Amino acid sequence: MAPFNYAKVLMALALAVVLSPLIKQAKTSLEMIGFGRTYFNVNTTSCRQIGHGVLQGCEDIIVDPHTGLAYLACGNLAARQRWLTPGDAYDVSRETEMDRVYVMREDDTYNVIQLLEETAVGMLIPFSQSLRLHGFDIHWDPANPQHMTFMFVNHQPGHAAVSIFTYAHGANYMVHVETVATDLLHSPNNILAMSQRAFYATNDIKFDHHIMRTLSTNMRLAHGSVVYRNETGSFSVALAGIRYPNGIARYKSQIYVASCSDPSVHIYRANADNSLELQGRTIFPDSIPDNLFVDPQNGQIYATTFLKSRETHKLFHNPSLETSRIAGTRILRLTLRNDAPSFNIESLLVDSGELMPTATIAAVQRRNQIQRMLVGCVMCNFVVTCKL
Repeated sequence: MAPFNYAKVLMALALAVVLSPLIKQAKTSLEMIGFGRTYFNVNTTSCRQIGHGVLQGCEDIIVDPHTGLAYLACGNLAARQRWLTPGDAYDVSRETEMDRVYVMREDDTYNVIQLLEETAVGMLIPFSQSLRLHGFDIHWDPANPQHMTFMFVNHQPGHAAVSIFTYAHGANYMVHVETVATDLLHSPNNILAMSQRAFYATNDIKFDHHIMRTLSTNMRLAHGSVVYRNETGSFSVALAGIRYPNGIARYKSQIYVASCSDPSVHIYRANADNSLELQGRTIFPDSIPDNLFVDPQNGQIYATTFLKSRETHKLFHNPSLETSRIAGTRILRLTLRNDAPSFNIESLLVDSGELMPTATIAAVQRRNQIQRMLVGCVMCNFVVTCKL
């Protein structure tokens, strides 16, 4: 019998320890890009496209729980290609028109809401700043819910910002209050309004340069953060070391954050200093969450997820059905469990890419006995409605 070679055994064990996390990360990365997977449509027969050529690039949708009206942040597709890749040189000529905010009723009719600003002498004129809309949120005045504060992530040239407007229900315009920017708000993706001034915002990636952003995403580095702005306008880091935080929402005292590079939804509690303390999370094994919508009636979360991130990336650079029919979308409904800080997951809809190339938000609209789901996409020239 050959002598037992302890050195080889120790070397094999050491190699296994080193390679195990790398193999696990590679497996997760392949699952995230949808490698080798084929998807088929589920529950899409009641869905239809609306707003062709007008409702372009509607990345986020918020539904007023008091009126059932839906508000959509939309924008020119060619311009959106630039802030989706912020490290590249910006081509202003792509911006053929300013981004727009729409209000939609349950009968598919919609109209644009003008964005205005007040001059020193009290005149209202068109909003003069750059407007490149991403995620947004609304705060309703508790004393009068018809008075609303809109907070938009605004990718202005040279820096990112949050632009805040006031709006009265039924008006055809909203008025600019302030636009805030800080070094802590370096890569905002989505926002959670806490009052007329305070908010949380997700920073998806640490870096501005396209190459570094790509490396950080592909290596699933925990370079993201959530920042908080208080009532006096001061900013602080509420949460650091999270992998590509994207959508953010809340229900009662709990705050939810979607992580793309660690595909999951995290549950947080806000501390007295407004930092966020992790309570639990639910992992998605084969889809990547984007925006979150919380149903105000029951607290259920509608998570819109990417099925094939590589195809989604291709779509963002070349937005057409012909080039990326197979990116696909899955819409999940998450129900908080009573026995643990995690969710039960229900798959509501799967679209292989035939209905829309991919989606970024699914919001429930209830109004005048109509109940449906509105689905938006940052790089599509329409939105989709589906029966619930």
